[in-house]
Amino acid sequence: MKNFDHKDPNTIVNFIKKLENAVSQPLLDLERREDVKVKIRVDEKIGPAMFKADPFIPDGYIANSLTIRAMRPDIFVLGDSLEDLSATHECACGKELDVQFWKICPYCARSFNL
Repeated sequence: MKNFDHKDPNTIVNFIKKLENAVSQPLLDLERREDVKVKIRVDEKIGPAMFKADPFIPDGYIANSLTIRAMRPDIFVLGDSLEDLSATHECACGKELDVQFWKICPYCARSFNL
């Protein structure tokens, strides 16, 4: 599962549906899913790929504008662990990233060639 394509959360859901069909048993109940929205506000004083609790918005976060632009809008999570879906990639800038969370590099704004 380490080399699984994480470009789109729907890809993961489709893969799970294929597994369900193969074993004739549901693995994921999408009707019971929980959608969570997180409020994120721009603060250029925050370093790249970092988030801090927002002092003004309860349960909100602050991040720099490149970090916000680099974030994937939808992250698909099963349970409490994100390790099973991790897909690390070393960017040309030298930073190692988990591409399940990023559309572009949050440090240098380079696109991923996966």
